[in-house]
Amino acid sequence: MHLLSRFAKLLRKNMSTTTTIDPSVVKLISARNGFLQIGQPILFILGTIGCLLNIIIFLRPSMRKNSCALYFHTSTWANLVCLTWGLFISMFSFFTNNNPLVYSSSLCKIRYYILTAAQLISRGCVVLACLDRLLLCSRNVQYRLFCQIKIAFKIICIIILSCLCLSIYVLFVYDSFPQTHQCTTNSSIGKIIDTTVLFVFNFGIPALFMSIFTGMMIWKLKQNARRFRQERIHVRKRDIQLSTMLIGQVVLYIVTALPFVSNFIYLTITQYDPPSSRTPYRNAAESLSITATGAFGTFIFNAMTFYVYTLTAPSFRRELFLLIIPRRQIHHFQRTDQHQFIRNNRINPSYQQT
Repeated sequence: MHLLSRFAKLLRKNMSTTTTIDPSVVKLISARNGFLQIGQPILFILGTIGCLLNIIIFLRPSMRKNSCALYFHTSTWANLVCLTWGLFISMFSFFTNNNPLVYSSSLCKIRYYILTAAQLISRGCVVLACLDRLLLCSRNVQYRLFCQIKIAFKIICIIILSCLCLSIYVLFVYDSFPQTHQCTTNSSIGKIIDTTVLFVFNFGIPALFMSIFTGMMIWKLKQNARRFRQERIHVRKRDIQLSTMLIGQVVLYIVTALPFVSNFIYLTITQYDPPSSRTPYRNAAESLSITATGAFGTFIFNAMTFYVYTLTAPSFRRELFLLIIPRRQIHHFQRTDQHQFIRNNRINPSYQQT
């Protein structure tokens, strides 16, 4: 995750050379400050509330028995960690004008270790949820056994341990540099390792497997719908809606990750351009893109899953509704409406329910 620290380095470099009072440059700088002053707090608040509601809903009895919901539940915890150790610390540094990471080597290492591991766990759980839904649509009974809750729990434990072990490199390649006010990789080899993990495990493999599994899952669901009733695989309505939630989450991940990776590739290619080619407008535009896709955009996936679930799945909305209004109170309203209907019929027998 040295990408965020590299973004910060390039950001200071770009902004230090932007001394013009060109109105277009001022607008770009104002837009960047808007992301930091307004966008980040709003995203953090919405994301934290969404993650907490996700956790509560996935703990409900109707959700605890589903393997896909268990993957979503674990991913939500990882997203909450990312928002806390990533977005919140970034906000703290901006609003207090004091970044403790650049003065404490231990805090620098711990922060990026936890952030890297949490991002890997979050994406790993989504990949597993895609595989879970794909195997649920299989006609092979042995494959469908993968969708049991006890197997999902064991696989999640393996994924968490694997991601924690894979992220150990951060403790060796990251360090704080008070002179330059940076918390970043301490060598060229460290940058190569960190960049490799970023592209291979944090974007490349998750995006590839999410796309493949989701595409195959959609194809199998359509294929199953065309079969005769005797040959169809029985897939419950709740499972289909969980698949819809998953598709929405995969789309959100790819849409938010592509600008982040594209901007990183552009900055990597152009970082050695001569200073004479860097106009104030270009510096301001690059600074805006750094903030929009880095300090803000990288956490959209972590923050917005609850709202994707709510928009795509009626069963999830129903659980949210039952969380807000207890079932006992709903039954009370239903009985009240029924008594009112009976009373109206007695007063006016011609009354009919519309």
